[in-house]
Amino acid sequence: MPSISSSSRFTKRLLNKIKIPDGETLVIIHHPDIIGLKLKISCVVYGGRVRKTWVLEQKFKNQSLRMTIGVFPDLSIKEARKIARELKRLMAKGIDPREVKRQQQMEENEKRIKERERKANDITFKELCYKYIEEYAKIYIIHWQKDAARIYNYGKLLFLKKIREIKSNDIEPI
Repeated sequence: MPSISSSSRFTKRLLNKIKIPDGETLVIIHHPDIIGLKLKISCVVYGGRVRKTWVLEQKFKNQSLRMTIGVFPDLSIKEARKIARELKRLMAKGIDPREVKRQQQMEENEKRIKERERKANDITFKELCYKYIEEYAKIYIIHWQKDAARIYNYGKLLFLKKIREIKSNDIEPI
């Protein structure tokens, strides 16, 4: 196994060569320049594959903080350094990076939900019926053809209307 001294440079070629010694399941290599940035090399149980993960370990408000940054080589050394510096900058300002990450995830989820709702409101009755038949009826209902025929016979007047435009007055005559 190639050894990494504190003076040697972290290079992709060097990190790709690192293997886990026999009998061990975990090797941790500390970045020589950024204190707390580590490459955690672990042996995955399935098939003996090796997983290399960037981790930042730091004390924050008298607590040990451990954040997974990404997986090597998907996340390059340069990107891992950049993210680690940004996280350290946040901690220096007294901001918990875990809270920032949670907030970002919540915002992304809200955007996804709004986009899903917007798409749901723009769908026509015909599209919704076909979606129901393909994704539900064909799978869970034995005689789905009868349901499809019933929907077509009774709902064809509503096929061109958007779901958000359909009112109870449109359904009552059917």
